[in-house]
Amino acid sequence: MFYRKDDCMEDEVKNADRIVVIDLLYLGDLIFATPFIKNLRDKYPEARIDFVANANFVSIIEDNPYLDNVYGYNKKWSILESWNFARSLSGNNYDLGLNIHGNWRTALLMKVIGPDYSVGFGDKGRGLFLDQELPRLDEAHMVEVYRQFLRDLGFLELPESELELKVKESAADNVEELLASYNLNPKQNIIALNTGGSWQTKRWPKEKFAALADKLIKKEAGEVIFTGGPSDIERVDEIRELMGEDVVSLAGETTLEELTALADKIDVMVSGDSGPVHVTAAVGTPTITLFGPSNEKKYHPYGEEHQIITHDIECRPCGEHECPLEHHDCLEKVKVNKVFNAITKNR
Repeated sequence: MFYRKDDCMEDEVKNADRIVVIDLLYLGDLIFATPFIKNLRDKYPEARIDFVANANFVSIIEDNPYLDNVYGYNKKWSILESWNFARSLSGNNYDLGLNIHGNWRTALLMKVIGPDYSVGFGDKGRGLFLDQELPRLDEAHMVEVYRQFLRDLGFLELPESELELKVKESAADNVEELLASYNLNPKQNIIALNTGGSWQTKRWPKEKFAALADKLIKKEAGEVIFTGGPSDIERVDEIRELMGEDVVSLAGETTLEELTALADKIDVMVSGDSGPVHVTAAVGTPTITLFGPSNEKKYHPYGEEHQIITHDIECRPCGEHECPLEHHDCLEKVKVNKVFNAITKNR
């Protein structure tokens, strides 16, 4: 179904030679967009296709073989800095702009970039800035939301595409050295615990992570490590202080590229709904994801070999950054034994 402002859409889309895509969402959403990128390239094999992504995560797709250029946008930029960034891209004279994010910021950026024809999600009045509004699927996985975007453009026949995330050789070498420095070997059945999350409500309690790690070590289920970025170091250290066993922490010790390489070497990752679990799924490593306020139907790790754990209560998924009822039971009530059994059931 199309929502048209004029009758030129089909030709504008079909004949596009210079295309810009905008998606400033989180790391996981960017990974979910990789099948979209592949499908887009299949439909425009000769076109220039550029991508504007959140600067924090741009390295994850900068080597994507189906893109010509990747530009990083810093969400902390001032209005003037944002204007200058968008104006610099306007010089690329794009024929077609695709806004697959669809918030006010990306709508305004696309307007300033000024492609000849712009298409995107137009909910909440944002279609004002578009030549073509597309409906957004509800209760569908984000990979399917992006696929439907292309279908609504007129590309009805789309081959199935998997998540695409390449491991850089240099990053793999760095991770091998890092693991060796802790006397760890990928053949040792490494269980990675990722404790962070972009929202406080996505984080399983520290004492439960500590109890899980202790039990895994005592039961000799595998080599346990903690992962995370620089912002997770303090949280991981607090968890380790609650433990009775010694455990390696790699929090803050890997770049995004090295996290991808690490994900390729571990046996399984246990995490809340966060970027690292989607990185892990994208390289084909099994994951176990604890979902609290976010909707697992839309955001579950994509592909096979992934387990979802929830504690279903009436108020979830609320999608809130803070628990409106101030109890956080959707994650607080997830039992350690339930997660432990999910890790060990096929071992």
